[in-house]
Amino acid sequence: MSERRTVLVVDAGGHSLEPAAQRLRLLGIPALRAKTGGEARAALADARAAIGAVMIPPDPPTLDLPRALRALSTTPDGVQRVLLACGPRPDPTTRTRLREAGVRLALWEPFDDAVLRFQVNRALADDPAAGVTRRAERVPTSWPVEVRLGARSRPARLYSLSARGAFLETAGPSLRRALVHVTLPLPGADLRVAGEVVSTNVPGNLRRRNLPIGMGIRFLGLSADAERALRDYTAERADQLLV
Repeated sequence: MSERRTVLVVDAGGHSLEPAAQRLRLLGIPALRAKTGGEARAALADARAAIGAVMIPPDPPTLDLPRALRALSTTPDGVQRVLLACGPRPDPTTRTRLREAGVRLALWEPFDDAVLRFQVNRALADDPAAGVTRRAERVPTSWPVEVRLGARSRPARLYSLSARGAFLETAGPSLRRALVHVTLPLPGADLRVAGEVVSTNVPGNLRRRNLPIGMGIRFLGLSADAERALRDYTAERADQLLV
C-alpha cells in the first residue's frame, strides 16, 4: 500500500460530502475535507497531508472538468491519484463526462461502510490502474452468514467476495489451513461453499488496518455452475462500483 493514506474529500458540490468524511474517520481512515478549490490545492501541495486519493462530488462546480480534475489527480512528480466520485448517482450524460475526465470509481448512495472501506482501499492502492483491473472481480458485500467449522458454527459477515474466495469479518477467525463451510446468499439462490482459511487479520502489531478483523478463505471444489454464478454476480456488482 502507498504511504499516502489520507483521503482528500472535496466538498464543493451540491451534495455535502461531510457525512462521508466523518464515516471515513470512524473507520480509521484519515480524511481531510476541503470546501473550496483553494483549500484542495493547498492540501495537495502539503506533503505532510499525505494525500493518496481524492473523493469528489458527482457535480464538481467547474466549467473545465478535465482540467480541474487533472489538478486534483496529478502530483508534482507525475504520480496519479485515484479520483472517487461520491454522492447520488447522476444521469448517464454526467457519468460519461466524469469518465472522460478520468474518474473511474464510484460510491453511489446509499452505500454501507463495507463498500466505503472497499472502494477507498482500491483508490489508495499503489498501482491505481492495475488495482482497478485486478479488483474488478472482487466486490464488497455485507451479508450476514454462518461459518461452520466441523460441528461448530459462528456468525460472521461477508466483507468481500470473488469467484475464488471471500473475506469474512468475524471476531473469532479460524486458524490458517482450517476447512470451513459458508452459505452465500446470492440474489438468485443460496450457494453453499467450502473454503480453506488462507489469511487472518487479528488485533495486534501485525493487524492490517485497512481490513476488518476476520479471515480470508479460498474456495475449494467449486462446481462449474457455482463458479459461473459467482462470476455473474461479481461482474454485475463490479459494474455498479464504476462511474
